[in-house]
Amino acid sequence: MNLRVKDVAVQLNISEKTVYKWLRDGLLPARRIGKTWIITEEALRSVSTPKGLNPDSSLISSGHNKLITSGFNKLSKDPVKSKPTHSEGEILNKFINILVGANEQGLSKILGPRSTDQGTIQTIASSLEEAEGEILLQGIGLREFFGEKSYTAILRQMSSNNRRVQVRAILVNPISEFARARAVAEDGLQFEDEGRFKSGPLYNDSWRSLNVIADLKKQSQLRTQFGIDVRFVDYWPSVYMVMTAESAFIETYHFGKPEHSLDGTSIDGLVPMFHFESSSSYAQILRQHFNYIWSGSNPHIRTFTLGEIAESMQVIF
Repeated sequence: MNLRVKDVAVQLNISEKTVYKWLRDGLLPARRIGKTWIITEEALRSVSTPKGLNPDSSLISSGHNKLITSGFNKLSKDPVKSKPTHSEGEILNKFINILVGANEQGLSKILGPRSTDQGTIQTIASSLEEAEGEILLQGIGLREFFGEKSYTAILRQMSSNNRRVQVRAILVNPISEFARARAVAEDGLQFEDEGRFKSGPLYNDSWRSLNVIADLKKQSQLRTQFGIDVRFVDYWPSVYMVMTAESAFIETYHFGKPEHSLDGTSIDGLVPMFHFESSSSYAQILRQHFNYIWSGSNPHIRTFTLGEIAESMQVIF
């Protein structure tokens, strides 16, 4: 049986606009005659059925406009004792809604926490290695970029190869109240004392990062295409962000820690990382956010140059 775009939209509980997008992107197999798309039930099954469910011919129930899968409980270890809280149709519809929402919002992938997931680290590294044009970085200290860690070597290689890349980074002022708040949250109340704070791990990490930034900045002045500029703000960034021309990697910042974790345990990179297309509306709003903070136009958010912070932390620049 052949279906129309309207029929597919009704049966999958999605908009006709989404169906047309799937057709244009080749996600929904179909053939076109003039301006009319011809979609078969078999083609619809191929996009509406997760692999391994093995549905029978009752997958699509046009009478009820719902998706139904038989044998769904075959995936359960004990189908006799298993009592699913949702019907099979509800679970499958939830699955499809997630796919539709991700596709419409430009979400490419949900990655694991960057502190523990090597796949996430490698995905970001690959994006940086292929990047050209502008790269935006936003974070608290970005130790993986400026602490001789994961991505520092990539930045140094960009500079060495004089790649056509302009890096802009926004970091928290390492001697601000926001940095002190982070130190207390991560390392304990003893770092509320200024002397302990300046001898503590967060302040020392910032000092080392500042030396790396100063060196990269100095090297960039000898390049014709590669450039880097960093600004420091008295402001708590809402998200960790790495954005290239193609991809945007976003992680929500927080003060949370796993239960029973000890003082000194990092609160960096404990939650999932979202990989968006840079052309998505969400990524574009975050780009506007970045540029707004970068501009220093808000009188309540103080912005400092690399030279000003280097002088305050006694780093030669």
